[in-house]
Amino acid sequence: MSDDPLFDRLAQALAGRYTLVRELGRGGMATVYLATDVKLGRRVAIKVLPPTTRAYLGSGRFQREVLFAAQLSHPHIVPLFEADEADGLLFYVMEYVEGESLQDRLARDGPLAVEEAVRIAAEVGDALEYAHETGVIHRDIKPGNILLSRGHAMVSDFGIAKLFAESGTTAGGSSITGTGITVGTAEYMSPEQASGEKRIDARSDVYGLAAVLYEMLAGEPPFTGPSAQAIVARVLSEFPRPIHTIRPNLPAHIERTLAAGLAKLAADRPPTARHFVEMLTRPTAERRWAARPRWQIAALAAVVLGGAAVALGVARRHPPAARSPAGMVLVPGGAYSVSGGPGQRATIATLDSFYIDSTEVTVGAYTPFLLASHTPAPWAQAPPATWPVTGVLWTEAQAFCRWRDPAARLPTEAEWEAAAGGPSGTAYPWGNGWEPGRANAAGATDTLKPVGSFPLGRSPNGALDLIGNAWEWVAAEIVSPTGQLVHAIKGGAFDTPPKNATIASRGWFAEDRRAVWKTGFRCAQRPRR
Repeated sequence: MSDDPLFDRLAQALAGRYTLVRELGRGGMATVYLATDVKLGRRVAIKVLPPTTRAYLGSGRFQREVLFAAQLSHPHIVPLFEADEADGLLFYVMEYVEGESLQDRLARDGPLAVEEAVRIAAEVGDALEYAHETGVIHRDIKPGNILLSRGHAMVSDFGIAKLFAESGTTAGGSSITGTGITVGTAEYMSPEQASGEKRIDARSDVYGLAAVLYEMLAGEPPFTGPSAQAIVARVLSEFPRPIHTIRPNLPAHIERTLAAGLAKLAADRPPTARHFVEMLTRPTAERRWAARPRWQIAALAAVVLGGAAVALGVARRHPPAARSPAGMVLVPGGAYSVSGGPGQRATIATLDSFYIDSTEVTVGAYTPFLLASHTPAPWAQAPPATWPVTGVLWTEAQAFCRWRDPAARLPTEAEWEAAAGGPSGTAYPWGNGWEPGRANAAGATDTLKPVGSFPLGRSPNGALDLIGNAWEWVAAEIVSPTGQLVHAIKGGAFDTPPKNATIASRGWFAEDRRAVWKTGFRCAQRPRR
């Protein structure tokens, strides 16, 4: 008998199949034991979940989820062999990786050399890209889930965090609520995860990978605090300490890649782990994604390959396009079918090219404006930083846009509709019929949600949340029958029924903060010449 009742219970339950040797580690989600497979004679690692988890996870679903992840086969992913239940204990068996975790390495040695940190991040990113392509999101990328064997990284625990997420229970880290933990570990959790969103995609893992890379270079995660709640508050509302203040000689492209990977909005991050790794390891790829016009890359490549004359000819025929301002998408100039309001015949409007914010302006983006301009806050207590800011008056919205960029302003109604529907003039960004799940409207939720939470409702030009979440001010005004100046709002809110959340729908409101508590906005601007 040992001093560990769980060890003794599992050893007895698995007798004849596995021989337990010793404990390898213990965390909030599981205890790991070194064992020997009796039939095959190989060493394995067995992770056993706390005995109380069976009641809410269920043995069948646990096995299905883990075995789905077990289909992953990649040199930088720890293989899973088996998931089962024994004596009421849920456990899974994986390859025993000789070495140590990245967490142990950082605790012992502190920050890593730049070359080693980049190589580890690239290997983890390669594993994530492979998993994402097969439909598996990790959700809990952290140094403790990255094992180092013979100098190379291997990622463990694919599929486990998703299992806990769907059960609303813990997956490690410090407690965030009184009853449990939101899935993930606070220091490496993306803002959308920290907000409790269940619609998580690959960009959340990109954030986790960027946070791990930051720690490998800085010696600590981007955000720390005395409790998980304090860390999450910083994740949602603050920016990390610039990495160059800690590593002054760090190459500029690595700092830019980190900033992109740690962006608050998923839409502002590299869209895939592959993009992130390319930005990190190939400065030219980073510039192509973030800054350099594509025609310059084509010309440079052609010169390197000896085709200078062809490349220069292409460059002359296609002058460089203006770089999109951060967080904005381009709506090309042209003819657009726009409405005259609900029930009115559509007309054709000829518009010049313009940029429009990819999402509604967030609470986090609006807060610095309040401090700089001494504008009254539209809230008694600040909402989550990733929510759209609402309760903003029309004049305040215009003032914010100009404060952010002198060329920015609220979009006209025709511009807003062109951004939402494209040239075809459909009822919704995705077509003419209402489709549940594409927008935070029609009672899909009972409150505002972080911007970008409904990516299936993306407009033809790549803008999100033009329908639902919060109404949006546009630059249109009339004088009401009572002689009051009122401005138009578009797009509907989270509780707006489908018939009133079409692209053509509009409402008219005066400068009354109480009446516009579900109204936000986004900015637009013309390309600079």
